[in-house]
Amino acid sequence: MFLFGLYFLKVIGMPIEFPLLAALGIGFVDALPILGSGTVIVPWAVISGLNGDIKLGIALIILYVIILIARQLLEPKIVSNKIGIHPIFTLISMYTGFKFIGIIGLLVGPIIFIVLKNIFENMIDDGIIKSILK
Repeated sequence: MFLFGLYFLKVIGMPIEFPLLAALGIGFVDALPILGSGTVIVPWAVISGLNGDIKLGIALIILYVIILIARQLLEPKIVSNKIGIHPIFTLISMYTGFKFIGIIGLLVGPIIFIVLKNIFENMIDDGIIKSILK
């Protein structure tokens, strides 16, 4: 996402010399736990603004906000489509996993939810729950 944004900024005349290299660096930092793309973009914007290129600093902050909003809206939907559960249950399972086990729980929570969902679906399909409720 940042690659397109950085190339767009370069096309409109912002002094970004190596957008591909910058996007790869941002992507690498974004993939690291705890650190995110803001770890690179925000200091870059602040330093650009302090060096007198206020337009670039503001453009980088706007790009960061746009991508941050897009990620917050799209990530749960994309994850839920890939694993086959509703986005709200994906968020709940990620949050619950995080609260119980920490960062690893963000990954383990949805996996446990999928396993439990499949177990209960099979139990309902086999009629075990129906026989218990009689």
